[in-house]
Amino acid sequence: MAKRKAIEKPCKARKPDGSGCQAAALPASDFCFFHDPSKAAERREAQALGGRQNRMKTLAADAPDVNVEDCQGVVRLMSATINQVRKGQIDPRVANAVGYLANVLTRAVEQGELERRIAELEALVKCRIQAPDLAVTGT
Repeated sequence: MAKRKAIEKPCKARKPDGSGCQAAALPASDFCFFHDPSKAAERREAQALGGRQNRMKTLAADAPDVNVEDCQGVVRLMSATINQVRKGQIDPRVANAVGYLANVLTRAVEQGELERRIAELEALVKCRIQAPDLAVTGT
């Protein structure tokens, strides 16, 4: 097991529980980066930079809408989304949501198609039942 290197000059800041900070003090300072009062502006900028880097990438609000009404539309949408993720234009989490919604849409389209086909078959059966069978009557 490797020994931890001892901190040459520990930070003099105290935690709320009274224990000392375990980080190393900056050169020419009695405090670490997180406790040095002269580094407050740098800390705020580092926090802001971190927040900007963690933002989810999405398409611009003026990006054209995608018409997705059938399975071919879903295929086009997913192809475009895959390429946008690969190019870093959208966040993979956004792509996952698009994929999930595309799956829901595909199921709804398939359900609508099945309902349409069943209605057509029912209409055919109804017509068949109502029409007299000329072959049976012999006329």
